[in-house]
Amino acid sequence: MSNRRMFIKQMMAGGILLPSAPRLLSGKNSSEMVVNGEPAGSDEIRIALIGKGGMGTADANCALRVPGVKITAVCDVYETRLEVAKKQWGDHLFTTKDYNDILKRSDVDAVLIGTPDHWHQPIAIAAMKAGKHVYCEKPVIHKISEAENLINAQRVSGMYFQAGSQGMASLGNRKARQLLQSGIIGKVNFIDGQFTGAPGALGHYPVADDASEKTIWWKRFLGNAPKHKFDPQRFFYWRNWKDYGTGIAGDLFVHVLASLHYITDAIGPEKVYTTGGIRHYTDGYRDTPDIMLAYLDYPDREDLGAFTVQLGANYVDGVSRKWGSMDFRIVGSEGTLDVAWDKVTLKTMRKADIAFLQALEPIGQGIDTPVVKSEQEIEFVASSDYKGGHYDHFENFFTGIRNKTPLVCDVMFSVRSAAPALLSYESFERGEAVYWDAENLKERKK
Repeated sequence: MSNRRMFIKQMMAGGILLPSAPRLLSGKNSSEMVVNGEPAGSDEIRIALIGKGGMGTADANCALRVPGVKITAVCDVYETRLEVAKKQWGDHLFTTKDYNDILKRSDVDAVLIGTPDHWHQPIAIAAMKAGKHVYCEKPVIHKISEAENLINAQRVSGMYFQAGSQGMASLGNRKARQLLQSGIIGKVNFIDGQFTGAPGALGHYPVADDASEKTIWWKRFLGNAPKHKFDPQRFFYWRNWKDYGTGIAGDLFVHVLASLHYITDAIGPEKVYTTGGIRHYTDGYRDTPDIMLAYLDYPDREDLGAFTVQLGANYVDGVSRKWGSMDFRIVGSEGTLDVAWDKVTLKTMRKADIAFLQALEPIGQGIDTPVVKSEQEIEFVASSDYKGGHYDHFENFFTGIRNKTPLVCDVMFSVRSAAPALLSYESFERGEAVYWDAENLKERKK
C-alpha cells in the first residue's frame, strides 16, 4: 500500500474523517444550497426537451421529480410525439419540430437533448450560444473531431453543460470511489463490465402505424448525415446505424467509462482494441455490430494503479440477461468492488477491517452501513427510499445552475468519457489498436 493511502487509512482509523466523493455530487453543503439568501429550491428552473424518444422522455420525467423544475417546451421531428407530450405534461407546452424555435424562447433556462447521437454536438453548441444550460445525452459527441468546438462553446458561453451518463452520480459510484481511494482493495489492475440481452426476431422491427414523411421531418432527422430515402426503420432504430449512432460502444460502454473515470480519477486510456461483428442480425437492418469486445489500457494516475478495462456487449445472449444493468467489477491487488447504482460489494483477501470502514466519512442514504456477509465480504446497500442515480445526476445539474458551483460531469469530463467509446468503435472499424493521448484529446503514434 502506498504511503499516501497508508496515511489516509491511519487518519481515518484515528477518527479524523476526510472527504470522500466530491461534495459537488451530493449537493448537501449548506453553502451550496442557498442563492442570494433564498433556498435554492425556490428558484424555478424551466426546461425544454429536444428529442422526445424513449431516453428523452425518461430524462424529462426524472428532471421533473427534482423540486423547482418546470417543463415549458418540447421539440421533436415526429409530430405524434408532440401530441403525446401535451397529454403527458400539459396543454401549456410550446411544441415545435424545429429546435431553433426552442432556443429563441425566454421561458427556457435549460435544454435536455435526447436526440440521435449525430445531433448532440450541434444542438448543444447552438443552445449554449443562445444562453441555455445543457443536459445532453451520452455520448456528447458523434465523432472525436467534434470535441474541440463543443469544449470551446462551453468555455466561451459559460453555460452549464452535463452529459447524461446518469449512473455516474449514483450512491454506488460515490461509495466505490471512497472505498477505492482509501486503498482498501490495493492498486487497481482490471475492470470488467458486460452487457447482454436475449435475441429478438429478425426482420423489420415494429414502427408506428402513422410513420410517414407527413408526420416525420425526415430531412431534419438526417441533418448532416449522408442522404437517404425515407426509412422509418432508420428513424426509430437509429442506434443500429453508424450514420446516426455510435454503436454498442457509444450506447452502453460509455456508462461504465464515465463511472470508472469518476471512481479512479482517470482521464482516458492510452490504448484501445476492439473486436466483434454482426453475428445474428444479418437482415440488413443494421450496419453496427451486435457483439463487441473492447480492451482499454489505462496508465497509472495518482498511484492508484495501471489497469486494463474489458467491456463486452452481446445482443444475442439469452441466458445472462444483464441488459440495462450498468454493474461492473473493479479488481485490485488486495480485493474487489462490485459496483451497482445502489449497492457496492467489497471482497478482500484478508478479514475486512470493519472499524476502518465505519470510520469513513458518511455519504448517507444507507450506503455507509457495512453489511457483513462473511469476514471477507461486505455489502453497502442504499436505503429502500433511495431515488436512484438518474435523480442524483439531475439534482447535481440543477444544483450547479442554481448555486454556480462546478459540475463533476462537465464538458471536459463528458468528452473524455465519450472519447474511449468512440475510439472503441474506431478500433473495430479499422481492425487494429488505436493509441490515444487523453490529456490532449488526440490520437498518437504507437
